[in-house]
Amino acid sequence: MLKFVGNCNDIINWNEVIAGLQEQTPAFVGPRHDVGHEVPGVEEVAGQLRDAGYKMKHEGGNASWEMYLPETNFDKSVVEKFIEYVGMEKYTNAWISMVKPGDVAPWHWDITDDEKTLNETKEFDRYHCHMSPPSDGHVLIVDQHCLYNQEQGNVYKWPSRKSWHAGANCGLVPKYTFNVWG
Repeated sequence: MLKFVGNCNDIINWNEVIAGLQEQTPAFVGPRHDVGHEVPGVEEVAGQLRDAGYKMKHEGGNASWEMYLPETNFDKSVVEKFIEYVGMEKYTNAWISMVKPGDVAPWHWDITDDEKTLNETKEFDRYHCHMSPPSDGHVLIVDQHCLYNQEQGNVYKWPSRKSWHAGANCGLVPKYTFNVWG
């Protein structure tokens, strides 16, 4: 079950982090994997999206999100402060996703080509944080829980690294979310 952890807005200045990303090129634009790629889970996830009729942004659709990575796009200290806040000893993967107005991150779980994650036998702890101030039209769904108009800095622990989720921005400003597992 999705669990509310608390609010870390007094620990991390999310407005400052967002400001630092606004003039940058993202590390990549998702979704990064598609049907036919040799990555575990891609047929299960991308196959369903294709069957449902989703088109990626570069194909004229609106399935798209920008990905920002620590040490490439933002300071690693953001991750370190966050994992200390939630009580994680170390992390395996961390990133910031940004969904532009009109775009969606369709129903999926996060496919990864990171061998460290794929070969790990234990279940990872997974968290997200609502980086953006509350804004009409910003939606994040995790399993059966719909999160809307969340306070900036609200943190949630996920049931699983592979929890099914989706995000949409039917608002007027970009929607930023911090994500980590480990």
